[in-house]
Amino acid sequence: MTTESKSKQYQIGIIIILFLSSFIAPIIFLYPVQELLYRPNDSYFFDPFFTAYIILMLVFIMLAVTLLVNFLVNPKTKKRKNIQWGLVGTSFVIAFALIFLCINNYQYIDTKGLHMNHFFSLREEYTSWEEIVKVEQTIVEKNGVSVPDQLIFTLQDGSTIEQSLSGKLGSAKQYINQELSNYGLEIENKYSETK
Repeated sequence: MTTESKSKQYQIGIIIILFLSSFIAPIIFLYPVQELLYRPNDSYFFDPFFTAYIILMLVFIMLAVTLLVNFLVNPKTKKRKNIQWGLVGTSFVIAFALIFLCINNYQYIDTKGLHMNHFFSLREEYTSWEEIVKVEQTIVEKNGVSVPDQLIFTLQDGSTIEQSLSGKLGSAKQYINQELSNYGLEIENKYSETK
């Protein structure tokens, strides 16, 4: 077997692995890495933003498509081959930058307040418990049952922070209540229309 045919087999293997892992890797890879790098010991709630999972999945698909195009296009001249490798190299640099931004896209709540690092931000946004003037829990009716949907934190400047009451945030609600009670606040129920 020639070196070129071995190289082509490796490329096909990498393309298949990247495409299949695009659906699995974000779920397995993202949260543990973020937890290891960013989660403080005293946090009640820590979670990546959902968009980080989606973008990471798209990055893996983009890499698979780039390698597939590289595999299918066979340039005849050296200049075209350099352009082809330049495009592949550029897409890998962009992919690694996006992977870094996905890893850096998280939120957590601890004894100090709410911390968020949005996708294109390299700095963590911090909201202390003292800045919060009101917290509402929206309740919606789903299939005839009233269920908590979101927590809405209203700040002193009138802006709001909305958090979906996922399983992790729902289990941290008692700790949030404790922190709010230190400032004379409690979570108020707000009933919304049926979803």
